[in-house]
Amino acid sequence: MAPLHKVAVIQLQPKDVALEENFAKAEAYIREAAAQGADLAVLPEYHLTSWCPEHPDFVASCVTSAPYLARYQSLARALAINIVPGTICEVLPSPSASSKPEIRNMTYWITPTGALAGTYQKKNLWHPERPHLTPGVHKPHAAFDTPLALGARPLRAGLLVCWDLFFPEAFRALLADGADLVVRVFLEAAVVTRAYENVCAVVFCNAGGLSQVAVPVDFGVLEVAEGVYKVREDMRGRGGSHVHVKGQRLLANTTIPRFSQ
Repeated sequence: MAPLHKVAVIQLQPKDVALEENFAKAEAYIREAAAQGADLAVLPEYHLTSWCPEHPDFVASCVTSAPYLARYQSLARALAINIVPGTICEVLPSPSASSKPEIRNMTYWITPTGALAGTYQKKNLWHPERPHLTPGVHKPHAAFDTPLALGARPLRAGLLVCWDLFFPEAFRALLADGADLVVRVFLEAAVVTRAYENVCAVVFCNAGGLSQVAVPVDFGVLEVAEGVYKVREDMRGRGGSHVHVKGQRLLANTTIPRFSQ
């Protein structure tokens, strides 16, 4: 029998720069999700600050966002639940008094022990974000093992944020690294398309609505399909035709098996 993992997609609409109020709402929803037996709780992008870069207190609110990661880690330990806390903006000091601070849009996978299984800085910035944020261009997309099980092995997951959805290369890179599940947080649908073309479950959490969990096939079927079609094996470079995209080896032509439900 395929494993059953319960996911809570928390469609929280944040208030501008109201960090403590937004956190209190998020905490209450996560506690409710844990009480209902959820294994994973996912929050949307900018759930603490909202996206309001022209607000005079936006940068200051990003600076004061940092301690909330530790609070989510404590909450995960207390409730024995995995948490992807949307995104939390990290601010690096300005190199000089005349330059702007570097703001990074970060997301994390927090395990039930409070440890960080995965960390990701948003790479593909939406046009209005580019004057304000720094993209995470220095590290490749990478999957990671989670405490969730898939048969006898850990379920591998990847993290994406918002505009990343419109770049299939991001999903392909995670698939090549063995991802079974991709969690994507968003402030606002290609979700089902990405799930099917990569034969990978996608958890989509959007503050503006239409949040969803797209599962193209049962996880048990996914294991069988991978054993037969070996899509991930080809993505790792063990056969097939390959190209290089931004330093990562990807398939030029991959046939995704079709399944009926």
